[in-house]
Amino acid sequence: MPTYNIGFCEKLIEAARYVFEQEMESVDAQRTVLYLSRLACEIILKALLEKAGRPITEIRKHNHNLSSLLRDVDKCKVRVEVVKNFCRWTSATRLRAITVDSRFSNATVGTFLTAEERGSSKYPNEIRYGSSIEDYPPGLVLKTAALVMEWSKTHWEDIKLQSTENGLVK
Repeated sequence: MPTYNIGFCEKLIEAARYVFEQEMESVDAQRTVLYLSRLACEIILKALLEKAGRPITEIRKHNHNLSSLLRDVDKCKVRVEVVKNFCRWTSATRLRAITVDSRFSNATVGTFLTAEERGSSKYPNEIRYGSSIEDYPPGLVLKTAALVMEWSKTHWEDIKLQSTENGLVK
């Protein structure tokens, strides 16, 4: 049985979506959506790494660092259809480039998962505690979690660690 469960993450996203749709006026509601969305992203990234073959002891070393987890997922590869009925292996860095909101020039999954590097509140503690939160709008962070979930389902059966020989990805 896997340690990290994406089914659990789906429920976290559902809960965040419910709060988002019911009440976004209060800081507590915004905090809840941000926390649940980022928690879902953390567990999804850990589940992907586990599925790819990364040892649990290595995955746990990331703690709650979404940027670090994403960098480790970048070291994986997935199969994509290049043209109809023709697939090839490519870097999982493609996850970073998924557009979250086309109204903004850099609203990508990578941007939202590495938000702390640009001064966003540190997940999880600065989102759970404190008088103010510095983060992207909760709706965009929620959409990010949903897109990461969708990508993980698409590549669940084919994600694996990249092996390199002479600097070439195999």
